[in-house]
Amino acid sequence: MRKTKKFLIIIILLFVVSIAIDLPRIKIDLKPIGVNFDNYINHIQINLNPIGINYINKLNPALGLDLKGGSELILLANTSKIPASQVSNALTAARNIINQRVNLYGVANASVYTEKYGNQNRIVVDLAGVKNLNQAKKLVGQTAKLEFLHLNPKYNLSSITTPTIPLKYFDQKTNLTGSDLQSASIVYPQGSTSPNIQLNFKPEGLAKFSTLAKGNVGKPIGIILDNKVVENPVINSNLANGVTSSPVITGNFTLSKAQTLVDQLNAGALPIPVKLIEENTIGATLGSQSINASIIAGIIGIIIILLFMIWNYGTLGIIADIALILYALMTFAIFKIIPITLTLEGIAGFILSIGMAVDANILIFERMKEESIEGRSRKSILELGFARAWNSIRDSNISTLITTLVLYILGTSQIRGFAITLAIGVLVSLFTAVTVTRNLLEIFYVK
Repeated sequence: MRKTKKFLIIIILLFVVSIAIDLPRIKIDLKPIGVNFDNYINHIQINLNPIGINYINKLNPALGLDLKGGSELILLANTSKIPASQVSNALTAARNIINQRVNLYGVANASVYTEKYGNQNRIVVDLAGVKNLNQAKKLVGQTAKLEFLHLNPKYNLSSITTPTIPLKYFDQKTNLTGSDLQSASIVYPQGSTSPNIQLNFKPEGLAKFSTLAKGNVGKPIGIILDNKVVENPVINSNLANGVTSSPVITGNFTLSKAQTLVDQLNAGALPIPVKLIEENTIGATLGSQSINASIIAGIIGIIIILLFMIWNYGTLGIIADIALILYALMTFAIFKIIPITLTLEGIAGFILSIGMAVDANILIFERMKEESIEGRSRKSILELGFARAWNSIRDSNISTLITTLVLYILGTSQIRGFAITLAIGVLVSLFTAVTVTRNLLEIFYVK
């Protein structure tokens, strides 16, 4: 019983902290009667310099392009010097590199895509919440830079425990760059199902690589893209006399990793000159009306669920309602703390998870009803109800999490927003619907 009372204190603290984070600023200043209230929490800051953590969050809800607006950049890609068969791959690679850069700067809900406009090949970049066009142009940056670097001999490789050698170990320039590479492609050795990567150099590039290989047998060569090590293959002894054909990078590549590396190499090997031809500050495509409608829908949904639980389960329903309210407060607080970019799809995922949050309690309460028919004590009813409902709760939530994972991996940015909010909702609901509800029942139901 002492443990449950301690947990009751934890529940109250969770309520207080979640409300403090969720509420908009409320300021009351009534000097004549000595009242001065301000609930404003302007930021969370964590600074742990010894381990390199410096986290600052201003606790503002992050809204997506459809709800907040942002910047749009249209880039014209000059593909005139690229063979027709390579244009599609080059555009895809350039789009991926720009997308990586945007993500690196922490711009949430960015959309980067290619389009055909007449005879022009374009790359369109939409950045949510970035209203400063100069900042947006800086984020996009220049075309990818590919380099091949020597290993600095002063470093001891035996101290490296990661598969990828850090960039600082490669600070010796070579005369081999991305401009010497014609293309990269996936190849399969005879009798093998593991993909390798073939580097197809231009004639002068092949000669440079041959010289590089002769002097670095048994040593790693750093393949650096935009100052990031993407691979560090070791020169095999059979290249001691140089190379006369396209070299192959071998390793334990999955097809996905091999394709990513090929795209990265091709992005550096086939730099596409891009020119900014149009820049726009765009307003929200949906705006405040959609936000307000979504909030109203969420509130109505919660109220209906709260009334339904009380109507069907009485006191048990009230306890479940307390857990559900805590669930909604905690989930939105988490969205603000991370922060999660809320698009209309993301809000839909949150509203959907509200209905799913109470599902576990319904399963538990129905099991408890079945056990009460047997005339058991309330403590036994509670323990058996949770124990027999757990398998169903676990399996249904795991299947939902698997679905959200697939949606996140394969979906567009809008679908990913839905998947993330739904996944967070499922995880929080497991805590509130099982742990919180159980402890409240032990306090107020079992007594």
